[in-house]
Amino acid sequence: MKAHRHAGAEVVADGESHDHVEVPVQNQINEWLQPLIGIGADAFSFNEQFHLGQSLIDFPNLLAYDQNDHALQEDARSANDPDHVRTPYAGALHGTWARCMRDGRLCYLTLSTAASRVLDVAHNAAEEEIERLIPHRFVSGPKHGQEEGGLVQWDQRVDAAGHEHLLEELQRRVWRFEAGRFRDLQYEINELQLSSAFLVEDPYPEAAPGEQNLLVVFSDPLALERVRLTSFLADCTSMARSHDWLTQVEEGERDRVLHYVNEQHRELLRTFDPKVLPLRRRRRLMMDPKLFNDLE
Repeated sequence: MKAHRHAGAEVVADGESHDHVEVPVQNQINEWLQPLIGIGADAFSFNEQFHLGQSLIDFPNLLAYDQNDHALQEDARSANDPDHVRTPYAGALHGTWARCMRDGRLCYLTLSTAASRVLDVAHNAAEEEIERLIPHRFVSGPKHGQEEGGLVQWDQRVDAAGHEHLLEELQRRVWRFEAGRFRDLQYEINELQLSSAFLVEDPYPEAAPGEQNLLVVFSDPLALERVRLTSFLADCTSMARSHDWLTQVEEGERDRVLHYVNEQHRELLRTFDPKVLPLRRRRRLMMDPKLFNDLE
């Protein structure tokens, strides 16, 4: 910051270290740092975790990174749940964060596979429909914010005006349906072998003014294999295609999940007995105070 002649460099730098700076200032600092952090023609870097001892230069292309990250996530799930059944790799990018320099400016990247992107769109539509059918909101429970051993408890509960159990059952059915559709979509899209990328400019209307964001959706693992981290933007652009195909798949999946939500809601209204509830273990969620404050 001193090199860029920023006023009050020491104070601002200390605030940045504790996440206490305004978004435009943070974006400017990130832009100054990116050429020092990233690699290749676009100063590309991930804003994600690696296995201990790994770095960007360990991955010749995006496919190698995604396969490695899939294994990392499966290891974590197996460690947390002994009954977890490991899933074979079929393309795992899902809202992965990255950064690069684009036209001399910092660009925040969000990377997803087509199946993940389509299910995100369908899931958001399902959530809105469930909210319409069973209006609900989150309220703080009695233990929300309690500290223990340096951690803070997150205790948010659903208020659905007495329909909480009906809402929970509908949500569980929809989540199971979405999980099955995700696996089906992965297979169906991968079979097409499109080997394409879809570039969505400025996908976040709520982004800070002047902030550059780019969503890149990759059709399948074949597309990931074509993207070298040292020439990220050029490789994505070389196989970019119109959004028409992706939009059509998104609309079809949105219609499918909305039909399922309403079908299941009608079925539950006819058959659901709120007095008969399955036994489910309730988990206690403890988190770092900073994360708690961020979520608040």
